[in-house]
Amino acid sequence: MAELSGFGRRRFLTRTASGIAAVALAGCDRLSENRYFTNILGSAEVRDLLRRSWSGNNVLAREYGEADLSAGFRANGTTEPSDPEYRRLAESGFDAWRLQVDGLVARRGNFSLRELKEMPSRTQITRHDCVEGWSC
Repeated sequence: MAELSGFGRRRFLTRTASGIAAVALAGCDRLSENRYFTNILGSAEVRDLLRRSWSGNNVLAREYGEADLSAGFRANGTTEPSDPEYRRLAESGFDAWRLQVDGLVARRGNFSLRELKEMPSRTQITRHDCVEGWSC
């Protein structure tokens, strides 16, 4: 058998440990009734850790190329809202618009559209499947 690389060995050990933990927890009714334990298992961090351990880091959403783009994208609703506040902002190129970031975040902030556009970004093309039955 070929020797596992460091990356392959880590993935194997992580998946094995996750599998053993899943089997050990599968029949544990007492833990499933413990509110503290179920809160931990329900947290986003645990779900993300388990997802990554089974499927790796690069499987959030399949990405497509420009050639895969839909020929047309029909708007759902309106593309020109009649709300007076929206109209006022649109007329000025959204210069006065601000995004407020607060709550349970590491750094609170208030950003203009220009500031947001200057931030590092990443573009990806993914498929959108609407709950109403259409895809694009």
